[in-house]
Amino acid sequence: MKKIVLIGELGEIVRSLNECLAGEFQVQLCSEQLENVKAMVKIVKPELIIICQIGVEEIDNAIFEWIQEKCPKIPTLGVTTNEGWKQCREFYKSEQFDVMFRPVAKKELLEKCHQMLQSGGVCETEERVVRSQRRKKKIMLVDDSAILLRSMKSMLEKHYDICLAKSGEQALKLIPRENPDLILLDYEMDGMDGKSTFEAMKEDDDMKWIPVVFLTSIADRKSIYDVLRSKPDGYILKPPDKEKIRETIEELIGEKGI
Repeated sequence: MKKIVLIGELGEIVRSLNECLAGEFQVQLCSEQLENVKAMVKIVKPELIIICQIGVEEIDNAIFEWIQEKCPKIPTLGVTTNEGWKQCREFYKSEQFDVMFRPVAKKELLEKCHQMLQSGGVCETEERVVRSQRRKKKIMLVDDSAILLRSMKSMLEKHYDICLAKSGEQALKLIPRENPDLILLDYEMDGMDGKSTFEAMKEDDDMKWIPVVFLTSIADRKSIYDVLRSKPDGYILKPPDKEKIRETIEELIGEKGI
């Protein structure tokens, strides 16, 4: 069996990940203290490292730094939330590190581990192969304008999987099924507007981690302050600029497109 070191707070989430992996891999649990990580990696000599940031108030970046410096050939997977990703985004930009966001389905986790183990780590000559194996990130576009939806879909579909919703109500029904990596949400929709949709998402444990960027056509200062008061992950003025959208997506989910 391939050997995995699973790093994290030894609670319910880590136990659940261990149960998921144990049938197919030899898993060794390790607490999130750097000295323990060093010792465990030295003893086990794992072929994959998993860092679970969930349940940890703030992971010690020194763990990432040590793995990057001392174990550059060991692929490393982070299981995290959007906030956890932001804390460690510089490391996740490295080809050594990959990331999965909670909630993590058992099938997807096992597939990801097998994929990373098969790649044997990433070097410059392997980069294109590994990128071809990764799924495209999924972006949900929510707007009550069919014209704008078609336009934005055309801008992005070459590099991302795109799903569409014509209203806030439809978006809330589709999100659990589509599981998007990021949502571009019209702030001024008729009916259930962007603000109400965003607030409903934040009250749902399975949706609140998804980055949301508001699209707004009103550019005066007061309106922008109103948008920002909801604390979205960003906002873009309409008509949306292709490069601005791509830059925003890359910043939030660390993906330039495949």
